[in-house]
Amino acid sequence: MATAHEEWLERSEVYTLGALDGEELKEFEAHLASGCPICQAYLRETRETLMLLHRSLRPETPPLSIKTRVLERVAPSPAFAEEKSSWFNWNWWGFGIGAFATAIVALVLTLNLNRTRGELEKVKEQLAAVQSASAQKDEQLRLLSSPDVRLVELRGLEAAPAARGKFFWNPTLGLGLLVANGLPQTPPDKAYELWGIAGNEPVAAGVFSVDEKGQARFNMPAVAKQKVFDKFAVTVEPASGVIQPTGPMVLLGTL
Repeated sequence: MATAHEEWLERSEVYTLGALDGEELKEFEAHLASGCPICQAYLRETRETLMLLHRSLRPETPPLSIKTRVLERVAPSPAFAEEKSSWFNWNWWGFGIGAFATAIVALVLTLNLNRTRGELEKVKEQLAAVQSASAQKDEQLRLLSSPDVRLVELRGLEAAPAARGKFFWNPTLGLGLLVANGLPQTPPDKAYELWGIAGNEPVAAGVFSVDEKGQARFNMPAVAKQKVFDKFAVTVEPASGVIQPTGPMVLLGTL
């Protein structure tokens, strides 16, 4: 979709300069008529840039020696010398400024196009973040609304006595949601790791961190459904996670 829109934006620049024709002209005008807000805004901005461009240009007079040499080559008759000289002044100035203006327009349009592309990329990233957050909320809703969900209260241990947590566990789906608070901040190379404990066997269930208030909301990914967990715990581990607990346990709860 982004590639298609870049093509429309490029066509809008040519359209503004009046150089779009044939089938491309019909397609572009049909696209505008469809009500695309991005192309309409970009086209309006480009037109405003062109309208203001000539005001920033200062008229320049060509050197007399160059003008004289060109006039000698043209060799006008005396009767039309004055008329030709006036015509040349106008066309020389128009040609020079026209070329300069064309270069400036090309530069402005290129900068605007690059800026628009950057803005589109930001919008794309924001949309992806929103979609990801929405998917997580849908998953949480599906988990919490299930009649199979079980609530596990987790209490703080000696390493974090003020910590508390609630773990919503769905053994049918093999999914869980941890909501915790009162957890201390960890060093950059450390993180908290959640564990499901089946008898004496701990099973790694994901790594998470806490915010500046010591709070965390963590969606536990699906784990082996054949495991029957009777406890859940949280330990402090290396930031990348481990397959067996090595650090101090900070939260523990029993089904």
